[in-house]
Amino acid sequence: MTTEPASGVAADELDELDRADLVVIGDGPAGSALAQACRGIGVDVVLVGDDAAWTATYSSWSDDLPTVLADGRPSGLVDPGAVTGVVSDEVWAYGAQRHHLPRAYLTFDNDVLRSALRTDVRHCVGRVVAVTTASVGRSEGHRVDLADGRTIRARVVVDATGWPARFANRDGVQTPAWQTALGVVLAEPPTGDLGRPTFMDFRPTRSAHGVASSIGPHGVTTFCYSLPMRDGWLVEETVLAARPAIEPIALLPRLAARLGRHPDSLLADAVRTEYVRIPLGGSRPGPDQPVVAFGAAAGYVHAATGFSVAASMRAAPRVAAAIADAVSSGSGVVDSAPIAEAVWPAPMRRTRVLHDFGLEVLLGLDDDEVRDFFDAFFQLPVDDWSAYLRIDTPPREVGAVMTRLFRSSSWQIRRRLAGRNPAPLARLLRP
Repeated sequence: MTTEPASGVAADELDELDRADLVVIGDGPAGSALAQACRGIGVDVVLVGDDAAWTATYSSWSDDLPTVLADGRPSGLVDPGAVTGVVSDEVWAYGAQRHHLPRAYLTFDNDVLRSALRTDVRHCVGRVVAVTTASVGRSEGHRVDLADGRTIRARVVVDATGWPARFANRDGVQTPAWQTALGVVLAEPPTGDLGRPTFMDFRPTRSAHGVASSIGPHGVTTFCYSLPMRDGWLVEETVLAARPAIEPIALLPRLAARLGRHPDSLLADAVRTEYVRIPLGGSRPGPDQPVVAFGAAAGYVHAATGFSVAASMRAAPRVAAAIADAVSSGSGVVDSAPIAEAVWPAPMRRTRVLHDFGLEVLLGLDDDEVRDFFDAFFQLPVDDWSAYLRIDTPPREVGAVMTRLFRSSSWQIRRRLAGRNPAPLARLLRP
């Protein structure tokens, strides 16, 4: 096993990796954010992962990043200004109508983000092959085995390996819907509306004859996402949600038609190509297990957007505080239940029920109904739809937004909303 010191970490600190208070498995954005938040409050933590490049496009609304505290540090993480990439001061959305969204939107510079989230973090480069759990109080700790034969003992183990989590068990068998996408980064922005930052464009793709095109997967609602990047301009055809998943490559003809290009020439001209698969609404990890999940592995994926990075960054200080409390008392393996509660507090669980309800509604809408739905959604005040697009908005606020959306929707959409089985909403009464 090799270890590579992050900025500010001396090499000799990395020689003693056989024991730690906390091992975070998975060195993507979520795991790195949690490890740094823990390190910042004095938890002895080792971040373990293969140190692979972060090649996905990670985006966020600028005001969804952790807020900066009075001392200049944002809730235990780096200053958001240090991790931003390309910022668009405003974006656009299209249902049947055009919507101007006066809210700053950013795509992260992944290299800068990775460096910032790993500052002062002990990073062990290696692949975990097994986690052997120990009962609460056992002094030998959980055993984390790496492929090269090294072993780390830890009082707490967190799985941040992404959905569906490699080492944390799931609570139930809820089948996710899938948001899939095919994107190309072009050297220049496309002509027309897609040449300016576009969050969602649900307008139908049209053929050269001006007739709504049936190119691509039949009966599947897609939208186009178009944004400036460090290395060009990303244009991405995205399945809103489908169960089962639509393979990203199946979206190539529709994306090419939207851009008025032949699929082969579009790929040939691309600076790079993205193939995206994001689970929406999958079951959460069970709370009563020794390995705690975090980030996408814990279901931190918004059911409407697929976003998870900013949510993980906001949650990291809260979860880090629970870990610090757990390891500060006594010795040996600690009870993971309070940490799991910090990952998914009761209000967030109630909000998740509302978001799952909304996802099931979206899955039942046809193309015209989806356009009507998002026209009504983006006609709400910015604060309303912004609140709905966060997984940690209090459930009372999310419910109020859904009520206002219902009242402002067409009768057809109201019938769809009212026709859903309301039983899941009763779960809001549960802790």
